[in-house]
Amino acid sequence: MGKLCGYQIMYFGKMKLMKNKKILIPGGTGALGKTLIKRYYDDNEIIVLSRDEHKHYHLLKDYPNLKSVVGDIRDKAAVMNALLRFNPNVVINAAALKHVPMCEANPYESVKTNIVGHQNVIECITLYDKLETLVFVSTDKACKPINVYGMCKAISEQLYVGYSKEQTTTKVVMVRYGNVLESTGSVIPFFKSILEKGTLDHLPITDFGMTRFLLTLDQATDLIQWAYDHDDSHGKIAVPKVKSLKVTDIANVLIARYGLDVKLKEIGIRDGEKLHEEMVSHEEWMRCEELENHFLIGQTNIKKEQKSFNSLDYLMDSSDAYKFLKDSGVIK
Repeated sequence: MGKLCGYQIMYFGKMKLMKNKKILIPGGTGALGKTLIKRYYDDNEIIVLSRDEHKHYHLLKDYPNLKSVVGDIRDKAAVMNALLRFNPNVVINAAALKHVPMCEANPYESVKTNIVGHQNVIECITLYDKLETLVFVSTDKACKPINVYGMCKAISEQLYVGYSKEQTTTKVVMVRYGNVLESTGSVIPFFKSILEKGTLDHLPITDFGMTRFLLTLDQATDLIQWAYDHDDSHGKIAVPKVKSLKVTDIANVLIARYGLDVKLKEIGIRDGEKLHEEMVSHEEWMRCEELENHFLIGQTNIKKEQKSFNSLDYLMDSSDAYKFLKDSGVIK
């Protein structure tokens, strides 16, 4: 078992998977949703609720037995329709507007999806009253948020926490993690698109000191499965112990892989962007249980110690960046 700054790195082995369930995935046409489908499709009935009909079309070509519902969590009727038509016993809510600058520029649109949409899901599930497990996919940006997206996600976390307190039959869990490698809108596809086009002599970096937590789509899915299985995760936020990297290290590895003479150009931090991310704040640490590969953030203080789990203090050495990105499948 490897170690990172005193923390064990997650190396996921074979996990017990959900079987014989009806799983509704709002936001299921995104990168995480597609990974969830790939993992659970063979042994479960999967229902996807998403507003993008083109992505539904392409998903159905790969997964013909998928149940497809074109709709938006902003529309309570669409959510209720999916619940009543297909009778799921598990909901994994991955729906979000997550592009930080776009949420900054369109805050009310973020509110409508990232807060109101989740309240719609909760209210519909309350009326439906047949659910075994509800999973909410959150983000490190909800920890001490400074941007619209993070603020909305932080409020939504509390909506689910509040709902969990009312539940005796439905297990409610939340998962919080950092940048998912190669997910839609993340930095690696952005860098790759520039390098593949070959139209710029530089890669834009907002700040050369910037660090980010990173995990693979499979690790993100593993976290959901772990939180689903764990006996004491109800009403709590599950956080993975993952590696962080300097964004410049990611850029330099990709430049070397493409064999290009491209420089890095610092362009300044964008609105709503943090230099470093946190997944557990000092205040949350006092109500956080530390496990081998995870943290569980509860609602009651269990210790006086104050630390944090942040991307600067738990940074991978630059010399390990290539191996990490290669092992993660980002580069061949």
